[in-house]
Amino acid sequence: MTGLLAVAGAALCSGAAVVLQAVAARRLPHDAGLGATMVRRLLASPAYLAALALVVLGFGLSFLALRSLPLFLVQAGRASGLAVAAVLAVLVLGARFGRREAWGLVALGVGLVGLALSVAPAPVAAPRAGVPLGLLVAALVLGVAGWRVAARPPSTRTGLALAVAAGCGYALLALAAHVVDLSRPARLLLDPALWAGGLGGVLALGLTALALRRAPVVAVTAATVATETCLGALLGLLLVGDRALPGRGVLAAVAFGLVLAGALTVARFGAADAIVEPEALSAHG
Repeated sequence: MTGLLAVAGAALCSGAAVVLQAVAARRLPHDAGLGATMVRRLLASPAYLAALALVVLGFGLSFLALRSLPLFLVQAGRASGLAVAAVLAVLVLGARFGRREAWGLVALGVGLVGLALSVAPAPVAAPRAGVPLGLLVAALVLGVAGWRVAARPPSTRTGLALAVAAGCGYALLALAAHVVDLSRPARLLLDPALWAGGLGGVLALGLTALALRRAPVVAVTAATVATETCLGALLGLLLVGDRALPGRGVLAAVAFGLVLAGALTVARFGAADAIVEPEALSAHG
């Protein structure tokens, strides 16, 4: 039960952080551009600082959940943060979503219930030999690949490639948090999984920022969420032995698909800039 509550808390933190970021963005001058001035304004905003605190809290809750739940459930729960952002954007910012997005929320909710019914908390199985070191190698390869893509001329295509790479980084971070060995604190700094997770997370943040400068925000959000959710779940199944309860594998697979489809349906609410749009559009209508 603790793991499921942690997943729910992480989703709430993620969604609320997006909305708070949107609130902070709305308070910036219309001519604000990228640079030190914008950073100073954001860091002086209580809403933005609260968003950062929620991001940190959400990661901590996800880490707690990953110690006892399979990756496919935790990753799906993280994706549901987009639904939380959608609901809060409607309640707080006056955003609007149509019938399609409403059905997306329904699908996501049904999928989360199905996933909760398909698993039971259990200690994480020890990873196969070489998995932690393999994660570190994968993170290094991802860094090289991301650098090469970023060096290409800016285009929507390279932006989406960077978004997919960012999703891979987040997936590596999740798997590393899932398998890092906490039983021997004295040797924690020697665990390759710890370094792989740190590198994957840093790369993911940087690649996301680069992707958003080259491709539409909604497309970047969708590509990142889809890659992170699916790749993380697949790695958990293949490398750690994550499984649903006996006889509930089909339920877990269908529920996972519903959560992913629902999250992608409301993907535009996954970025603060996109949340601002509905009100602005109505003002010009």
